[in-house]
Amino acid sequence: MIPPRALLLTLALVVAPMAPSRAATLDAEHAQLATLAGHWNVTQSMWTSPGKAPQVDRGNAVVTPVLNGSRLRQELHIEAPGKPFDGLGYFGYDNARREYYSTWMDINFPGMIVASGDFDAANARYTFRAMVADGAKPGAQIPLREVLQVIDADHFRYDYYENHGKGEALAVRLDYVRAD
Repeated sequence: MIPPRALLLTLALVVAPMAPSRAATLDAEHAQLATLAGHWNVTQSMWTSPGKAPQVDRGNAVVTPVLNGSRLRQELHIEAPGKPFDGLGYFGYDNARREYYSTWMDINFPGMIVASGDFDAANARYTFRAMVADGAKPGAQIPLREVLQVIDADHFRYDYYENHGKGEALAVRLDYVRAD
């Protein structure tokens, strides 16, 4: 005889996956974000000095819906010579604040970037803004802007800008091409 607790647990494990998922009833904002889910080939261009050509490296990203499709989790890996790069981020929409947000952590930055912004439907463009600690000047903050441009169903671009007091400059560009 199966103990009642074990039977309930077994039923929960069997029935839960059959229950309708919230992903099928996402609001427009979350449904739009969900189109970015998938496996992506990524080309990273990184500018380390003004006026110099960027360092270009290649890698991949996996963008996965999480928490019933209400957020996207991005795992990014870039094969940079001598120093591979790994990062982890989330995109989402906050229904209470009526704004989009982005979080980012990676192996080169000890903190976490938390940015918020909006979506320009006419240009298929998400824009996020935040302040990040300036590692060269303890206590100082650097304004940043992130722009995620949806080009089509199989391409999007992410640009990361920083302002170190001399105007905004593009620091990193990631070009995504769907791999699946």
